[in-house]
Amino acid sequence: MKKSINNLFAWFCCVATLLSCSDDKPEMIQHDGKAPGPVTDLKVENLNGASKISYSLPADKDLLFVKAVYSPRQGETSETRASYYDNSLVVSGFGDTKDREVELYAVDRSGNVSVVAKTTIAPLTPPVELAFNSLRVVPDFGGVHAFWENESMADLGVTLMELDSLQKWQDVETMYSSQAEADFAVRGYNTDERHFAVIVSDRWGNLSDTLKVKLKPLFEEELDKSKFKKLKLPSDAGDAWGWRMERLWDNNKGSGFHTAQGNPRPHWFTFDMGVEAQLSRYKIFQRAGGYMFDHGNPRVWEVWGATDPDPEGGWDGWTKLVECESIKPSGLPIDQNSDEDRALIKRGEEFIFPIDAPPVRYIRFKIYDSWSGGSFFHAMEVYFWGKVLDGSTENEETNEN
Repeated sequence: MKKSINNLFAWFCCVATLLSCSDDKPEMIQHDGKAPGPVTDLKVENLNGASKISYSLPADKDLLFVKAVYSPRQGETSETRASYYDNSLVVSGFGDTKDREVELYAVDRSGNVSVVAKTTIAPLTPPVELAFNSLRVVPDFGGVHAFWENESMADLGVTLMELDSLQKWQDVETMYSSQAEADFAVRGYNTDERHFAVIVSDRWGNLSDTLKVKLKPLFEEELDKSKFKKLKLPSDAGDAWGWRMERLWDNNKGSGFHTAQGNPRPHWFTFDMGVEAQLSRYKIFQRAGGYMFDHGNPRVWEVWGATDPDPEGGWDGWTKLVECESIKPSGLPIDQNSDEDRALIKRGEEFIFPIDAPPVRYIRFKIYDSWSGGSFFHAMEVYFWGKVLDGSTENEETNEN
């Protein structure tokens, strides 16, 4: 009797389970040879180098996805898919604004394909062309500097080339960026007049026209860091954890300088470059690894210069040379870093001094904020470039950097 009751109880549990699941479990679709209906009510929104196509889905219960077939360039065929959860898709990769026909198909779980639904698109000006139209190349200290705008924030590459002794164009460097405003400089040249060219590309292989310029780089040299010395003034922040200021210029990116915790905001430190110079630019290298764009790496700061600083640590005699902000290319939260973020950390963050900045010998970093918001600072290395004014440089040839 007990066994019969247990069996009856088990049967009721089984039935209850099946009933409770029946509302949640999707209807089983049998594989068949029937094609789904086509997408309808097509609407086009043309974008820069792309088009968004919206549509109404067929009512077929076994619909799996919608695919678009199109030709971004003559002789090429591409395909884009969107799941049955979406009612639009984007076709992209166009390098011009010519009209194109796009074919859309609904596909079900059995692989059956609907009849075609066609529409015509006319992509707007592609990002490579927009960026090229905004491109500006100017002489810079020891090289050239390119600036451009990227309104659609597309993934673009900007390549600088130079004309070699055999009158052939050679790639020098390519900068990849998706930022709305971007720039990069290539240096290591003397002041001889040279031919340069710049071209913009995207990840689909679209290329802009070529901008060719002829210009003379401005003279600069890397300052000799063996002449740098710590200058501890009364109001300056001290070092901590054995990370001495001298490690900022020891040519070792594996060691650095760390100020003590609990400093006021802003706090600052000072050093002597050993020579008076007209500064052109400098690079600062963050503490890398798990500290990228985090912890005590500087986020907002200023660089000041002087030739005769106040020995009491005041600000008389100091001139603000440049305001600096560390910009994370990806914009991702702390602890999340893209390849572009890591590339910036590796090459260092570079800041340009105004061309009319006064000559200085003493440098003061004034730290307003770090990436963690803490009251301390750390960095691994600094490099400065410019023109030394004490007569110690006779040959106006730049050093490779």
